[in-house]
Amino acid sequence: MAAATDERTAQKSYWLEHSSQPTVEAMMLDSKASEIDQLERPEVLSTLGSVAGKRVLELGAGIGRFTGELAKAAKSVMACDFMEVSIAENKRQHEALGNVSFTVADVTELQQKPGAYDVVFSNWLLMYLSDGEVTDLAAKVLTWLSPDGVLFFRESCFRPSGDRPRKGNPTHYRNPRDYFAIFDKAEVLSTDGSNSAHLELICCKCVDTYVTVKKNQNQICWKFRKVVTSHPRPPLYRTFLDTQQYSDRSIALYQWVYGKGFVSPGGAAKSAELLDRLQLQPGTRVLDVGCGIGGTAFMAADVYGCHVHGIDLSVNMILIAIERAAAATASGSRRS
Repeated sequence: MAAATDERTAQKSYWLEHSSQPTVEAMMLDSKASEIDQLERPEVLSTLGSVAGKRVLELGAGIGRFTGELAKAAKSVMACDFMEVSIAENKRQHEALGNVSFTVADVTELQQKPGAYDVVFSNWLLMYLSDGEVTDLAAKVLTWLSPDGVLFFRESCFRPSGDRPRKGNPTHYRNPRDYFAIFDKAEVLSTDGSNSAHLELICCKCVDTYVTVKKNQNQICWKFRKVVTSHPRPPLYRTFLDTQQYSDRSIALYQWVYGKGFVSPGGAAKSAELLDRLQLQPGTRVLDVGCGIGGTAFMAADVYGCHVHGIDLSVNMILIAIERAAAATASGSRRS
């Protein structure tokens, strides 16, 4: 109990310091906030998808960077934040829209009716909660969502992205694997125990804006769907891939055979041959479908100066690629 109290005290103190002026720069803690905001907002909302006619709960709504955009199409938006000054600014900007309600509350204490929302959206919230608080919130979100409802969240992973000086920083910069561990396990059983409500992944991706503007792969968003099945819930195909064919051990064996960074025949030599044939130029935008752990994608970026977007069905392989990219960017050894 004392640890939970200390956590909330630290987070509130941190945001009291950084939200005295309710501006985009203060919320994003970055000198390039205005430039990034104009690019990333449409990207994040595009990844979320349509909210037309939906009941939306926005957690950590802040001054409303996303509130107004969500409200343009949604049936209703409940904007929640624990900083009164932020909600006051949000209300000043968006109350006239008519379909937005505002509440000042800490999400760790927030209560809502079961099935009250079709979409739960948050942007930079979970990194200000402890692991236990995130776990508890995941269970609550499952009850608040309607069947087939969508949970969307975006977080800073590994390390800070903003360059604004901070006296102290209680933020939890988790490995993306930590979020998967929490949300993959989230489950709420029906009263009689016959049905299981849980979350199934729709997508997980880096925010391209930060890769382009700041060479930073640490900004990551997730989109899950609430699914209700009989209990015990059936295993996911994704789980089969990541625990068997593309487990850490299997990937290590593939790399031992095909070379570091590669999980398919030919390795670096075959990738170099194929990339040469494409006659790539610096700045070329490349979509690498079935990118694996990113060997070819990294080669296209490092050797040819391309901007590469890699996609794969295996979460484990994507996470290995993200971890490598983030580590290389932090050390200054990767260009894009």
